Amino acid sequence: MVYMDASIANLLGGSRRYGLTWIWLRYFKNDRDRQDLVTCGAAAGVASAFRAPVGGVLFALEEAASWWRSALLWRTFFTTAVVAIVLRAFIEFCSIEKCRLFGNGGLIMYDVSSAEGTYSGKDLLAVLFLRVVGGIFGSIYNYLINKVLRVYNIINEYVSNSIPV
Repeated sequence: MVYMDASIANLLGGSRRYGLTWIWLRYFKNDRDRQDLVTCGAAAGVASAFRAPVGGVLFALEEAASWWRSALLWRTFFTTAVVAIVLRAFIEFCSIEKCRLFGNGGLIMYDVSSAEGTYSGKDLLAVLFLRVVGGIFGSIYNYLINKVLRVYNIINEYVSNSIPV
């Protein structure tokens, strides 16, 4: 769905080859706006496939965006908010009409509306343990990267000072 939505957004950006040269598409003639449109399309795909609007924004800004701008953040957020509203309307409509868009064999396969999560104290302790271990490993990694970069800077300064110009 991500690629399909991004491709549709790219086509809507205006294409003389496919005859898409409507007047309202003149706003997407420069490369930056077309890239923003593709980024919003990718965000819409993730938001609709996983019902995760914020996940769609984060995915699009991390993977699809060439550079980060606050205007792009708001555009993708608005796009995923509209997707969430439209998807919710489809879910409500399909729960009444049984249109088979959700669940096995449907358009949206990740339907978890009937699932119930049960957690015990052991599960929470395991998650807490993993968080602590992950934090320790993360801080060790940052410490080692800091030391490696300092050694690299010392070597770089020594090499640049020892070579006569």
